[in-house]
Amino acid sequence: MADYIEFFGFNDNPFRITPDIDFFFMSSVHQEALASLEFLLESEEGFAVIIGEPGTGKTITIRKFVNQLPENVEYAYILFPNLTPEEMFRAVLEDFGIEIPDNATKNKLFSMLREFLIRKKREGRKIFIVIDEAQNLPVETLEELRILSNLETEKEKLLQIILLGQPELEKKLSSPQLRQLRQRVTVMTGLRNFSKDEMIDYINYRLAKAGNSTVRISPSAYNLIYSYSDGNVRLINLIMERALMSAFVKNKHSVDKENVKEAVSSLNLEKKQKKFYLVITAVFLFFLIVMGASGYYLFSKKETGIKKIHKEETAVVSVNKLNVRNSPDKSSDIVYVLSKGDKFIILQKKDEWYKIRYKNIEGWVKKDFVRIDNE
Repeated sequence: MADYIEFFGFNDNPFRITPDIDFFFMSSVHQEALASLEFLLESEEGFAVIIGEPGTGKTITIRKFVNQLPENVEYAYILFPNLTPEEMFRAVLEDFGIEIPDNATKNKLFSMLREFLIRKKREGRKIFIVIDEAQNLPVETLEELRILSNLETEKEKLLQIILLGQPELEKKLSSPQLRQLRQRVTVMTGLRNFSKDEMIDYINYRLAKAGNSTVRISPSAYNLIYSYSDGNVRLINLIMERALMSAFVKNKHSVDKENVKEAVSSLNLEKKQKKFYLVITAVFLFFLIVMGASGYYLFSKKETGIKKIHKEETAVVSVNKLNVRNSPDKSSDIVYVLSKGDKFIILQKKDEWYKIRYKNIEGWVKKDFVRIDNE
């Protein structure tokens, strides 16, 4: 490997499989995922969920996020969490460096974690739990996480939780047993494979980042890499590393179609057939619209202390993501999720809330996260 790195003039291996934030590529979909996590950080919300097939970059995205957290934020990172509720509490406490009595019961563990969160909040610190491969969590453990996320002071939550998982996690969260948890998910983002153009940009970025942007890859090589990887980051890395090794063995400083053929042969890969996946985020937003709208018309009740707006007034979302809720209460159902720059009409005002209309959606948003549009 050292000879291969030296041969191409690299400072580092450009296509290693292990997540390395120094090589993080900011595609549009990964940028959206980071923005969603940053929204969670600045909000009072409890849950964020990132869904993606294996190899789409979930782990490197969360590592990029935690690497740029402010100093007042602490987090526990739980990997491969096929854990009972008691095992999950133990794992979280141990990751925060808290000593646990050998005979501690689940209730004792919960109490220790709650006391830790209260102490950290008093110190002005914010606490996250990040759970990778969360599709492996048993239903009862996910339900315990929901209960844990309910811990809050009069003004803000004591804990925020990020779940990373494969599409099976989205299916699990849609089960009737986890209905209450799903209602608390503020952000659900889906990571997808790269398009062909994104794949080419990604490969060139990694080569340049490793110290040599002059390695030439033929158009036919790019085509073959995409047909075998379907834009999956992990497969792109595997194929490119083997293709570069093939070129090195032949004393070539460029990669052609034959090198890629040797790479995929050594990996026993088959060509990917083009698949059409539903965009997870779009499905989730559609679900929110349908359920939120139904809840609004079926269960809405008369609100008091509301000031109606006689002159039409518009406002703009000033944060990355903003929840539209069924009623002026942060625990009420989410009707829709707005993005930064979205404009809407203010219908009513109540304390720290605006009742708004966005297209055909009506609901309540916090005043703190919008600005009045003076245009």
